[in-house]
This record gives sequence, structure tokens and C-alpha cells, in this order.
Amino acid sequence: MTILQSFFIFFLLSLQVRGSRAVQALTHYGVSGGNFSFQCPFLSSGTLKIFCRENCEGENLLVRTSEKTAQNGRYRTKYVREASRTYSVVSVSISGLNRSDSGRYRCGLGDSSSSASYWDFRLVVVDALLDGNKDPHVYKEAGSSLTVACSFGSSGRTKSFCRGEPGEEEVLVQTDGDRGEGGRYSLEYDEQPSGGVLLVTITQLTQSDSGRYRCKMDRTGSTSLYRDFSINVTSAVFKSFSSSPASVFSKITDLTLMNTTASEGFSSKTSEEVLVVVLTLTFAFILFSVVLLVFCKKKLCKPKKVQSL
Repeated sequence: MTILQSFFIFFLLSLQVRGSRAVQALTHYGVSGGNFSFQCPFLSSGTLKIFCRENCEGENLLVRTSEKTAQNGRYRTKYVREASRTYSVVSVSISGLNRSDSGRYRCGLGDSSSSASYWDFRLVVVDALLDGNKDPHVYKEAGSSLTVACSFGSSGRTKSFCRGEPGEEEVLVQTDGDRGEGGRYSLEYDEQPSGGVLLVTITQLTQSDSGRYRCKMDRTGSTSLYRDFSINVTSAVFKSFSSSPASVFSKITDLTLMNTTASEGFSSKTSEEVLVVVLTLTFAFILFSVVLLVFCKKKLCKPKKVQSL
């Protein structure tokens, strides 16, 4: 066994938990709508595999199995122990992530729940995870909230959340600590073994929040680190239209009223004019249907001429 292998095994031993004792759990990040997987290595073996969250009771017990692979809805476990390795791995995964999946999780291996060894980790589900490889566009609905995780390979002192084009940024939140808040904007810094993650959040989004944003870390004596992204906030009314004409007309009217209120430079009479047009078209359609029905009825009921012999 090499020195590197010995150090790795010692590191595993320091992070594993016996029974129900709690330790500081590392934080991992997943993107809403995507999938998440995590490999839990164990120096011991066992027949019982456990995947759970929070108190691990009731519906929080996600998977409990003696099989090598098991699945319960969106949750899955897979057990692997290779002869070339000196440890076992329980791989856990969650598909179709949503924001409510954020929380504390445990994966365990042993012969019983009380004697099993456990790995604890924290999962945070965000709308976007930025690592510097791309400048994404995030689409959200008005009234919802947005959380973006900006991953950095090193740490910094001053953390900032800004809006605007490069060189013309407006600082929304700035702090030298781990947390900062200003109105609807907030940031939280999570220090990781290989760097840090800056979580930036905007609550109660409006269409005026659409634009370009930047999360930034200033380092003493070095260049600043930053991640850029864009937000496009759309009205929630576009999400689903009913097939009912009355519902469509109602939603069109609501959308017109909403946009007229939110937009500057529009006349207050705009919504009334659109409503008149919609009602006029509806009345014209009904009138046309009645005329067509009367015409067809008269044509069918018209007596036929009797030919004389």
C-alpha cells in the first residue's frame, strides 16, 4: 500500500460516521430539473444499504435494501465492491431535481441501521451552477425566486453580487463575511476544500429584473474572480393556456392589464381598447354563427316543387 493510498483511507475514516452521531457535512450542488449522484465510499462491508434524508424516518427513508441495486421513485442506490479496491461504494442518485430536494442526506452501509457506517452530505438545488465554462441565460417566471451557485477554484475576501455590463456594474450586495443581504438580494459563501461557492439569490422576481448579472470575489494582491449570467423574467400567464375561449380571453385581458401596469409610457386606456376589440370579435363570431344556422335551417325546410305529369 502506497503513502497516497494510506492517506486516502485515513481521510475516509475521518469522515465516516457510526450510528447516529452527526458530523459537519460537505455541501454538494444540483441543478433544478437535472439529476444528482454521489458516491459514498466505505472501508467496511455489509448487506444493508440505506439512503435517507433529515431524520431518516417515515417518508424520509428513501431506500432501504439488501439488494445490490434498488430504486424507489426518483431515488436509487447501487452497491459496488471490486476485488482491486480496499473499500466499498454505495452510489446514490436523485432524478428530476426540484428546489424542495434541498436538505441533508445520509447514505449508509452495514448489517443493521444501528451498526451501519454513514456518510452525511448536504444538497442544495439551484437554478444554475456556474463554473466559468459558459455564460448561461436563466429563464424564470415573475413572482418566483432565483438562486445561482457560482463555483470558484480559490477563495476570496470581498464577495459581491452585481448587475449590469462589465465595467458598469451596480453593486446589489457586498460583504467580507459569509452572508450578505440587501432587500430582495442576498448572497451566501460556502467554503469548500477545493475553493468556494458563492450563492446569489433574488426573491419576488419582476420582468424589470431581466438583464445581466455577475457574482464576484476580490482577492488580495490578485485579480478578481467572477461569473456572469443573464436572467430573462417572463410572465407566468404564458405557462399554460386553457382550450376554453373564455379562459383564453380572460388570460389575454389579464396579461394586457399586467403589462400595461408594469410598462412605462403606455396609456391607461390601452387595456380598455384591447378589451373592446376582444369583446367585439367574440360578438361578431356569435352573430355569424346565428346567421349561418338560420340560413341552413331555411334551406333544409324549403318545400320541394312537385312536377306535373
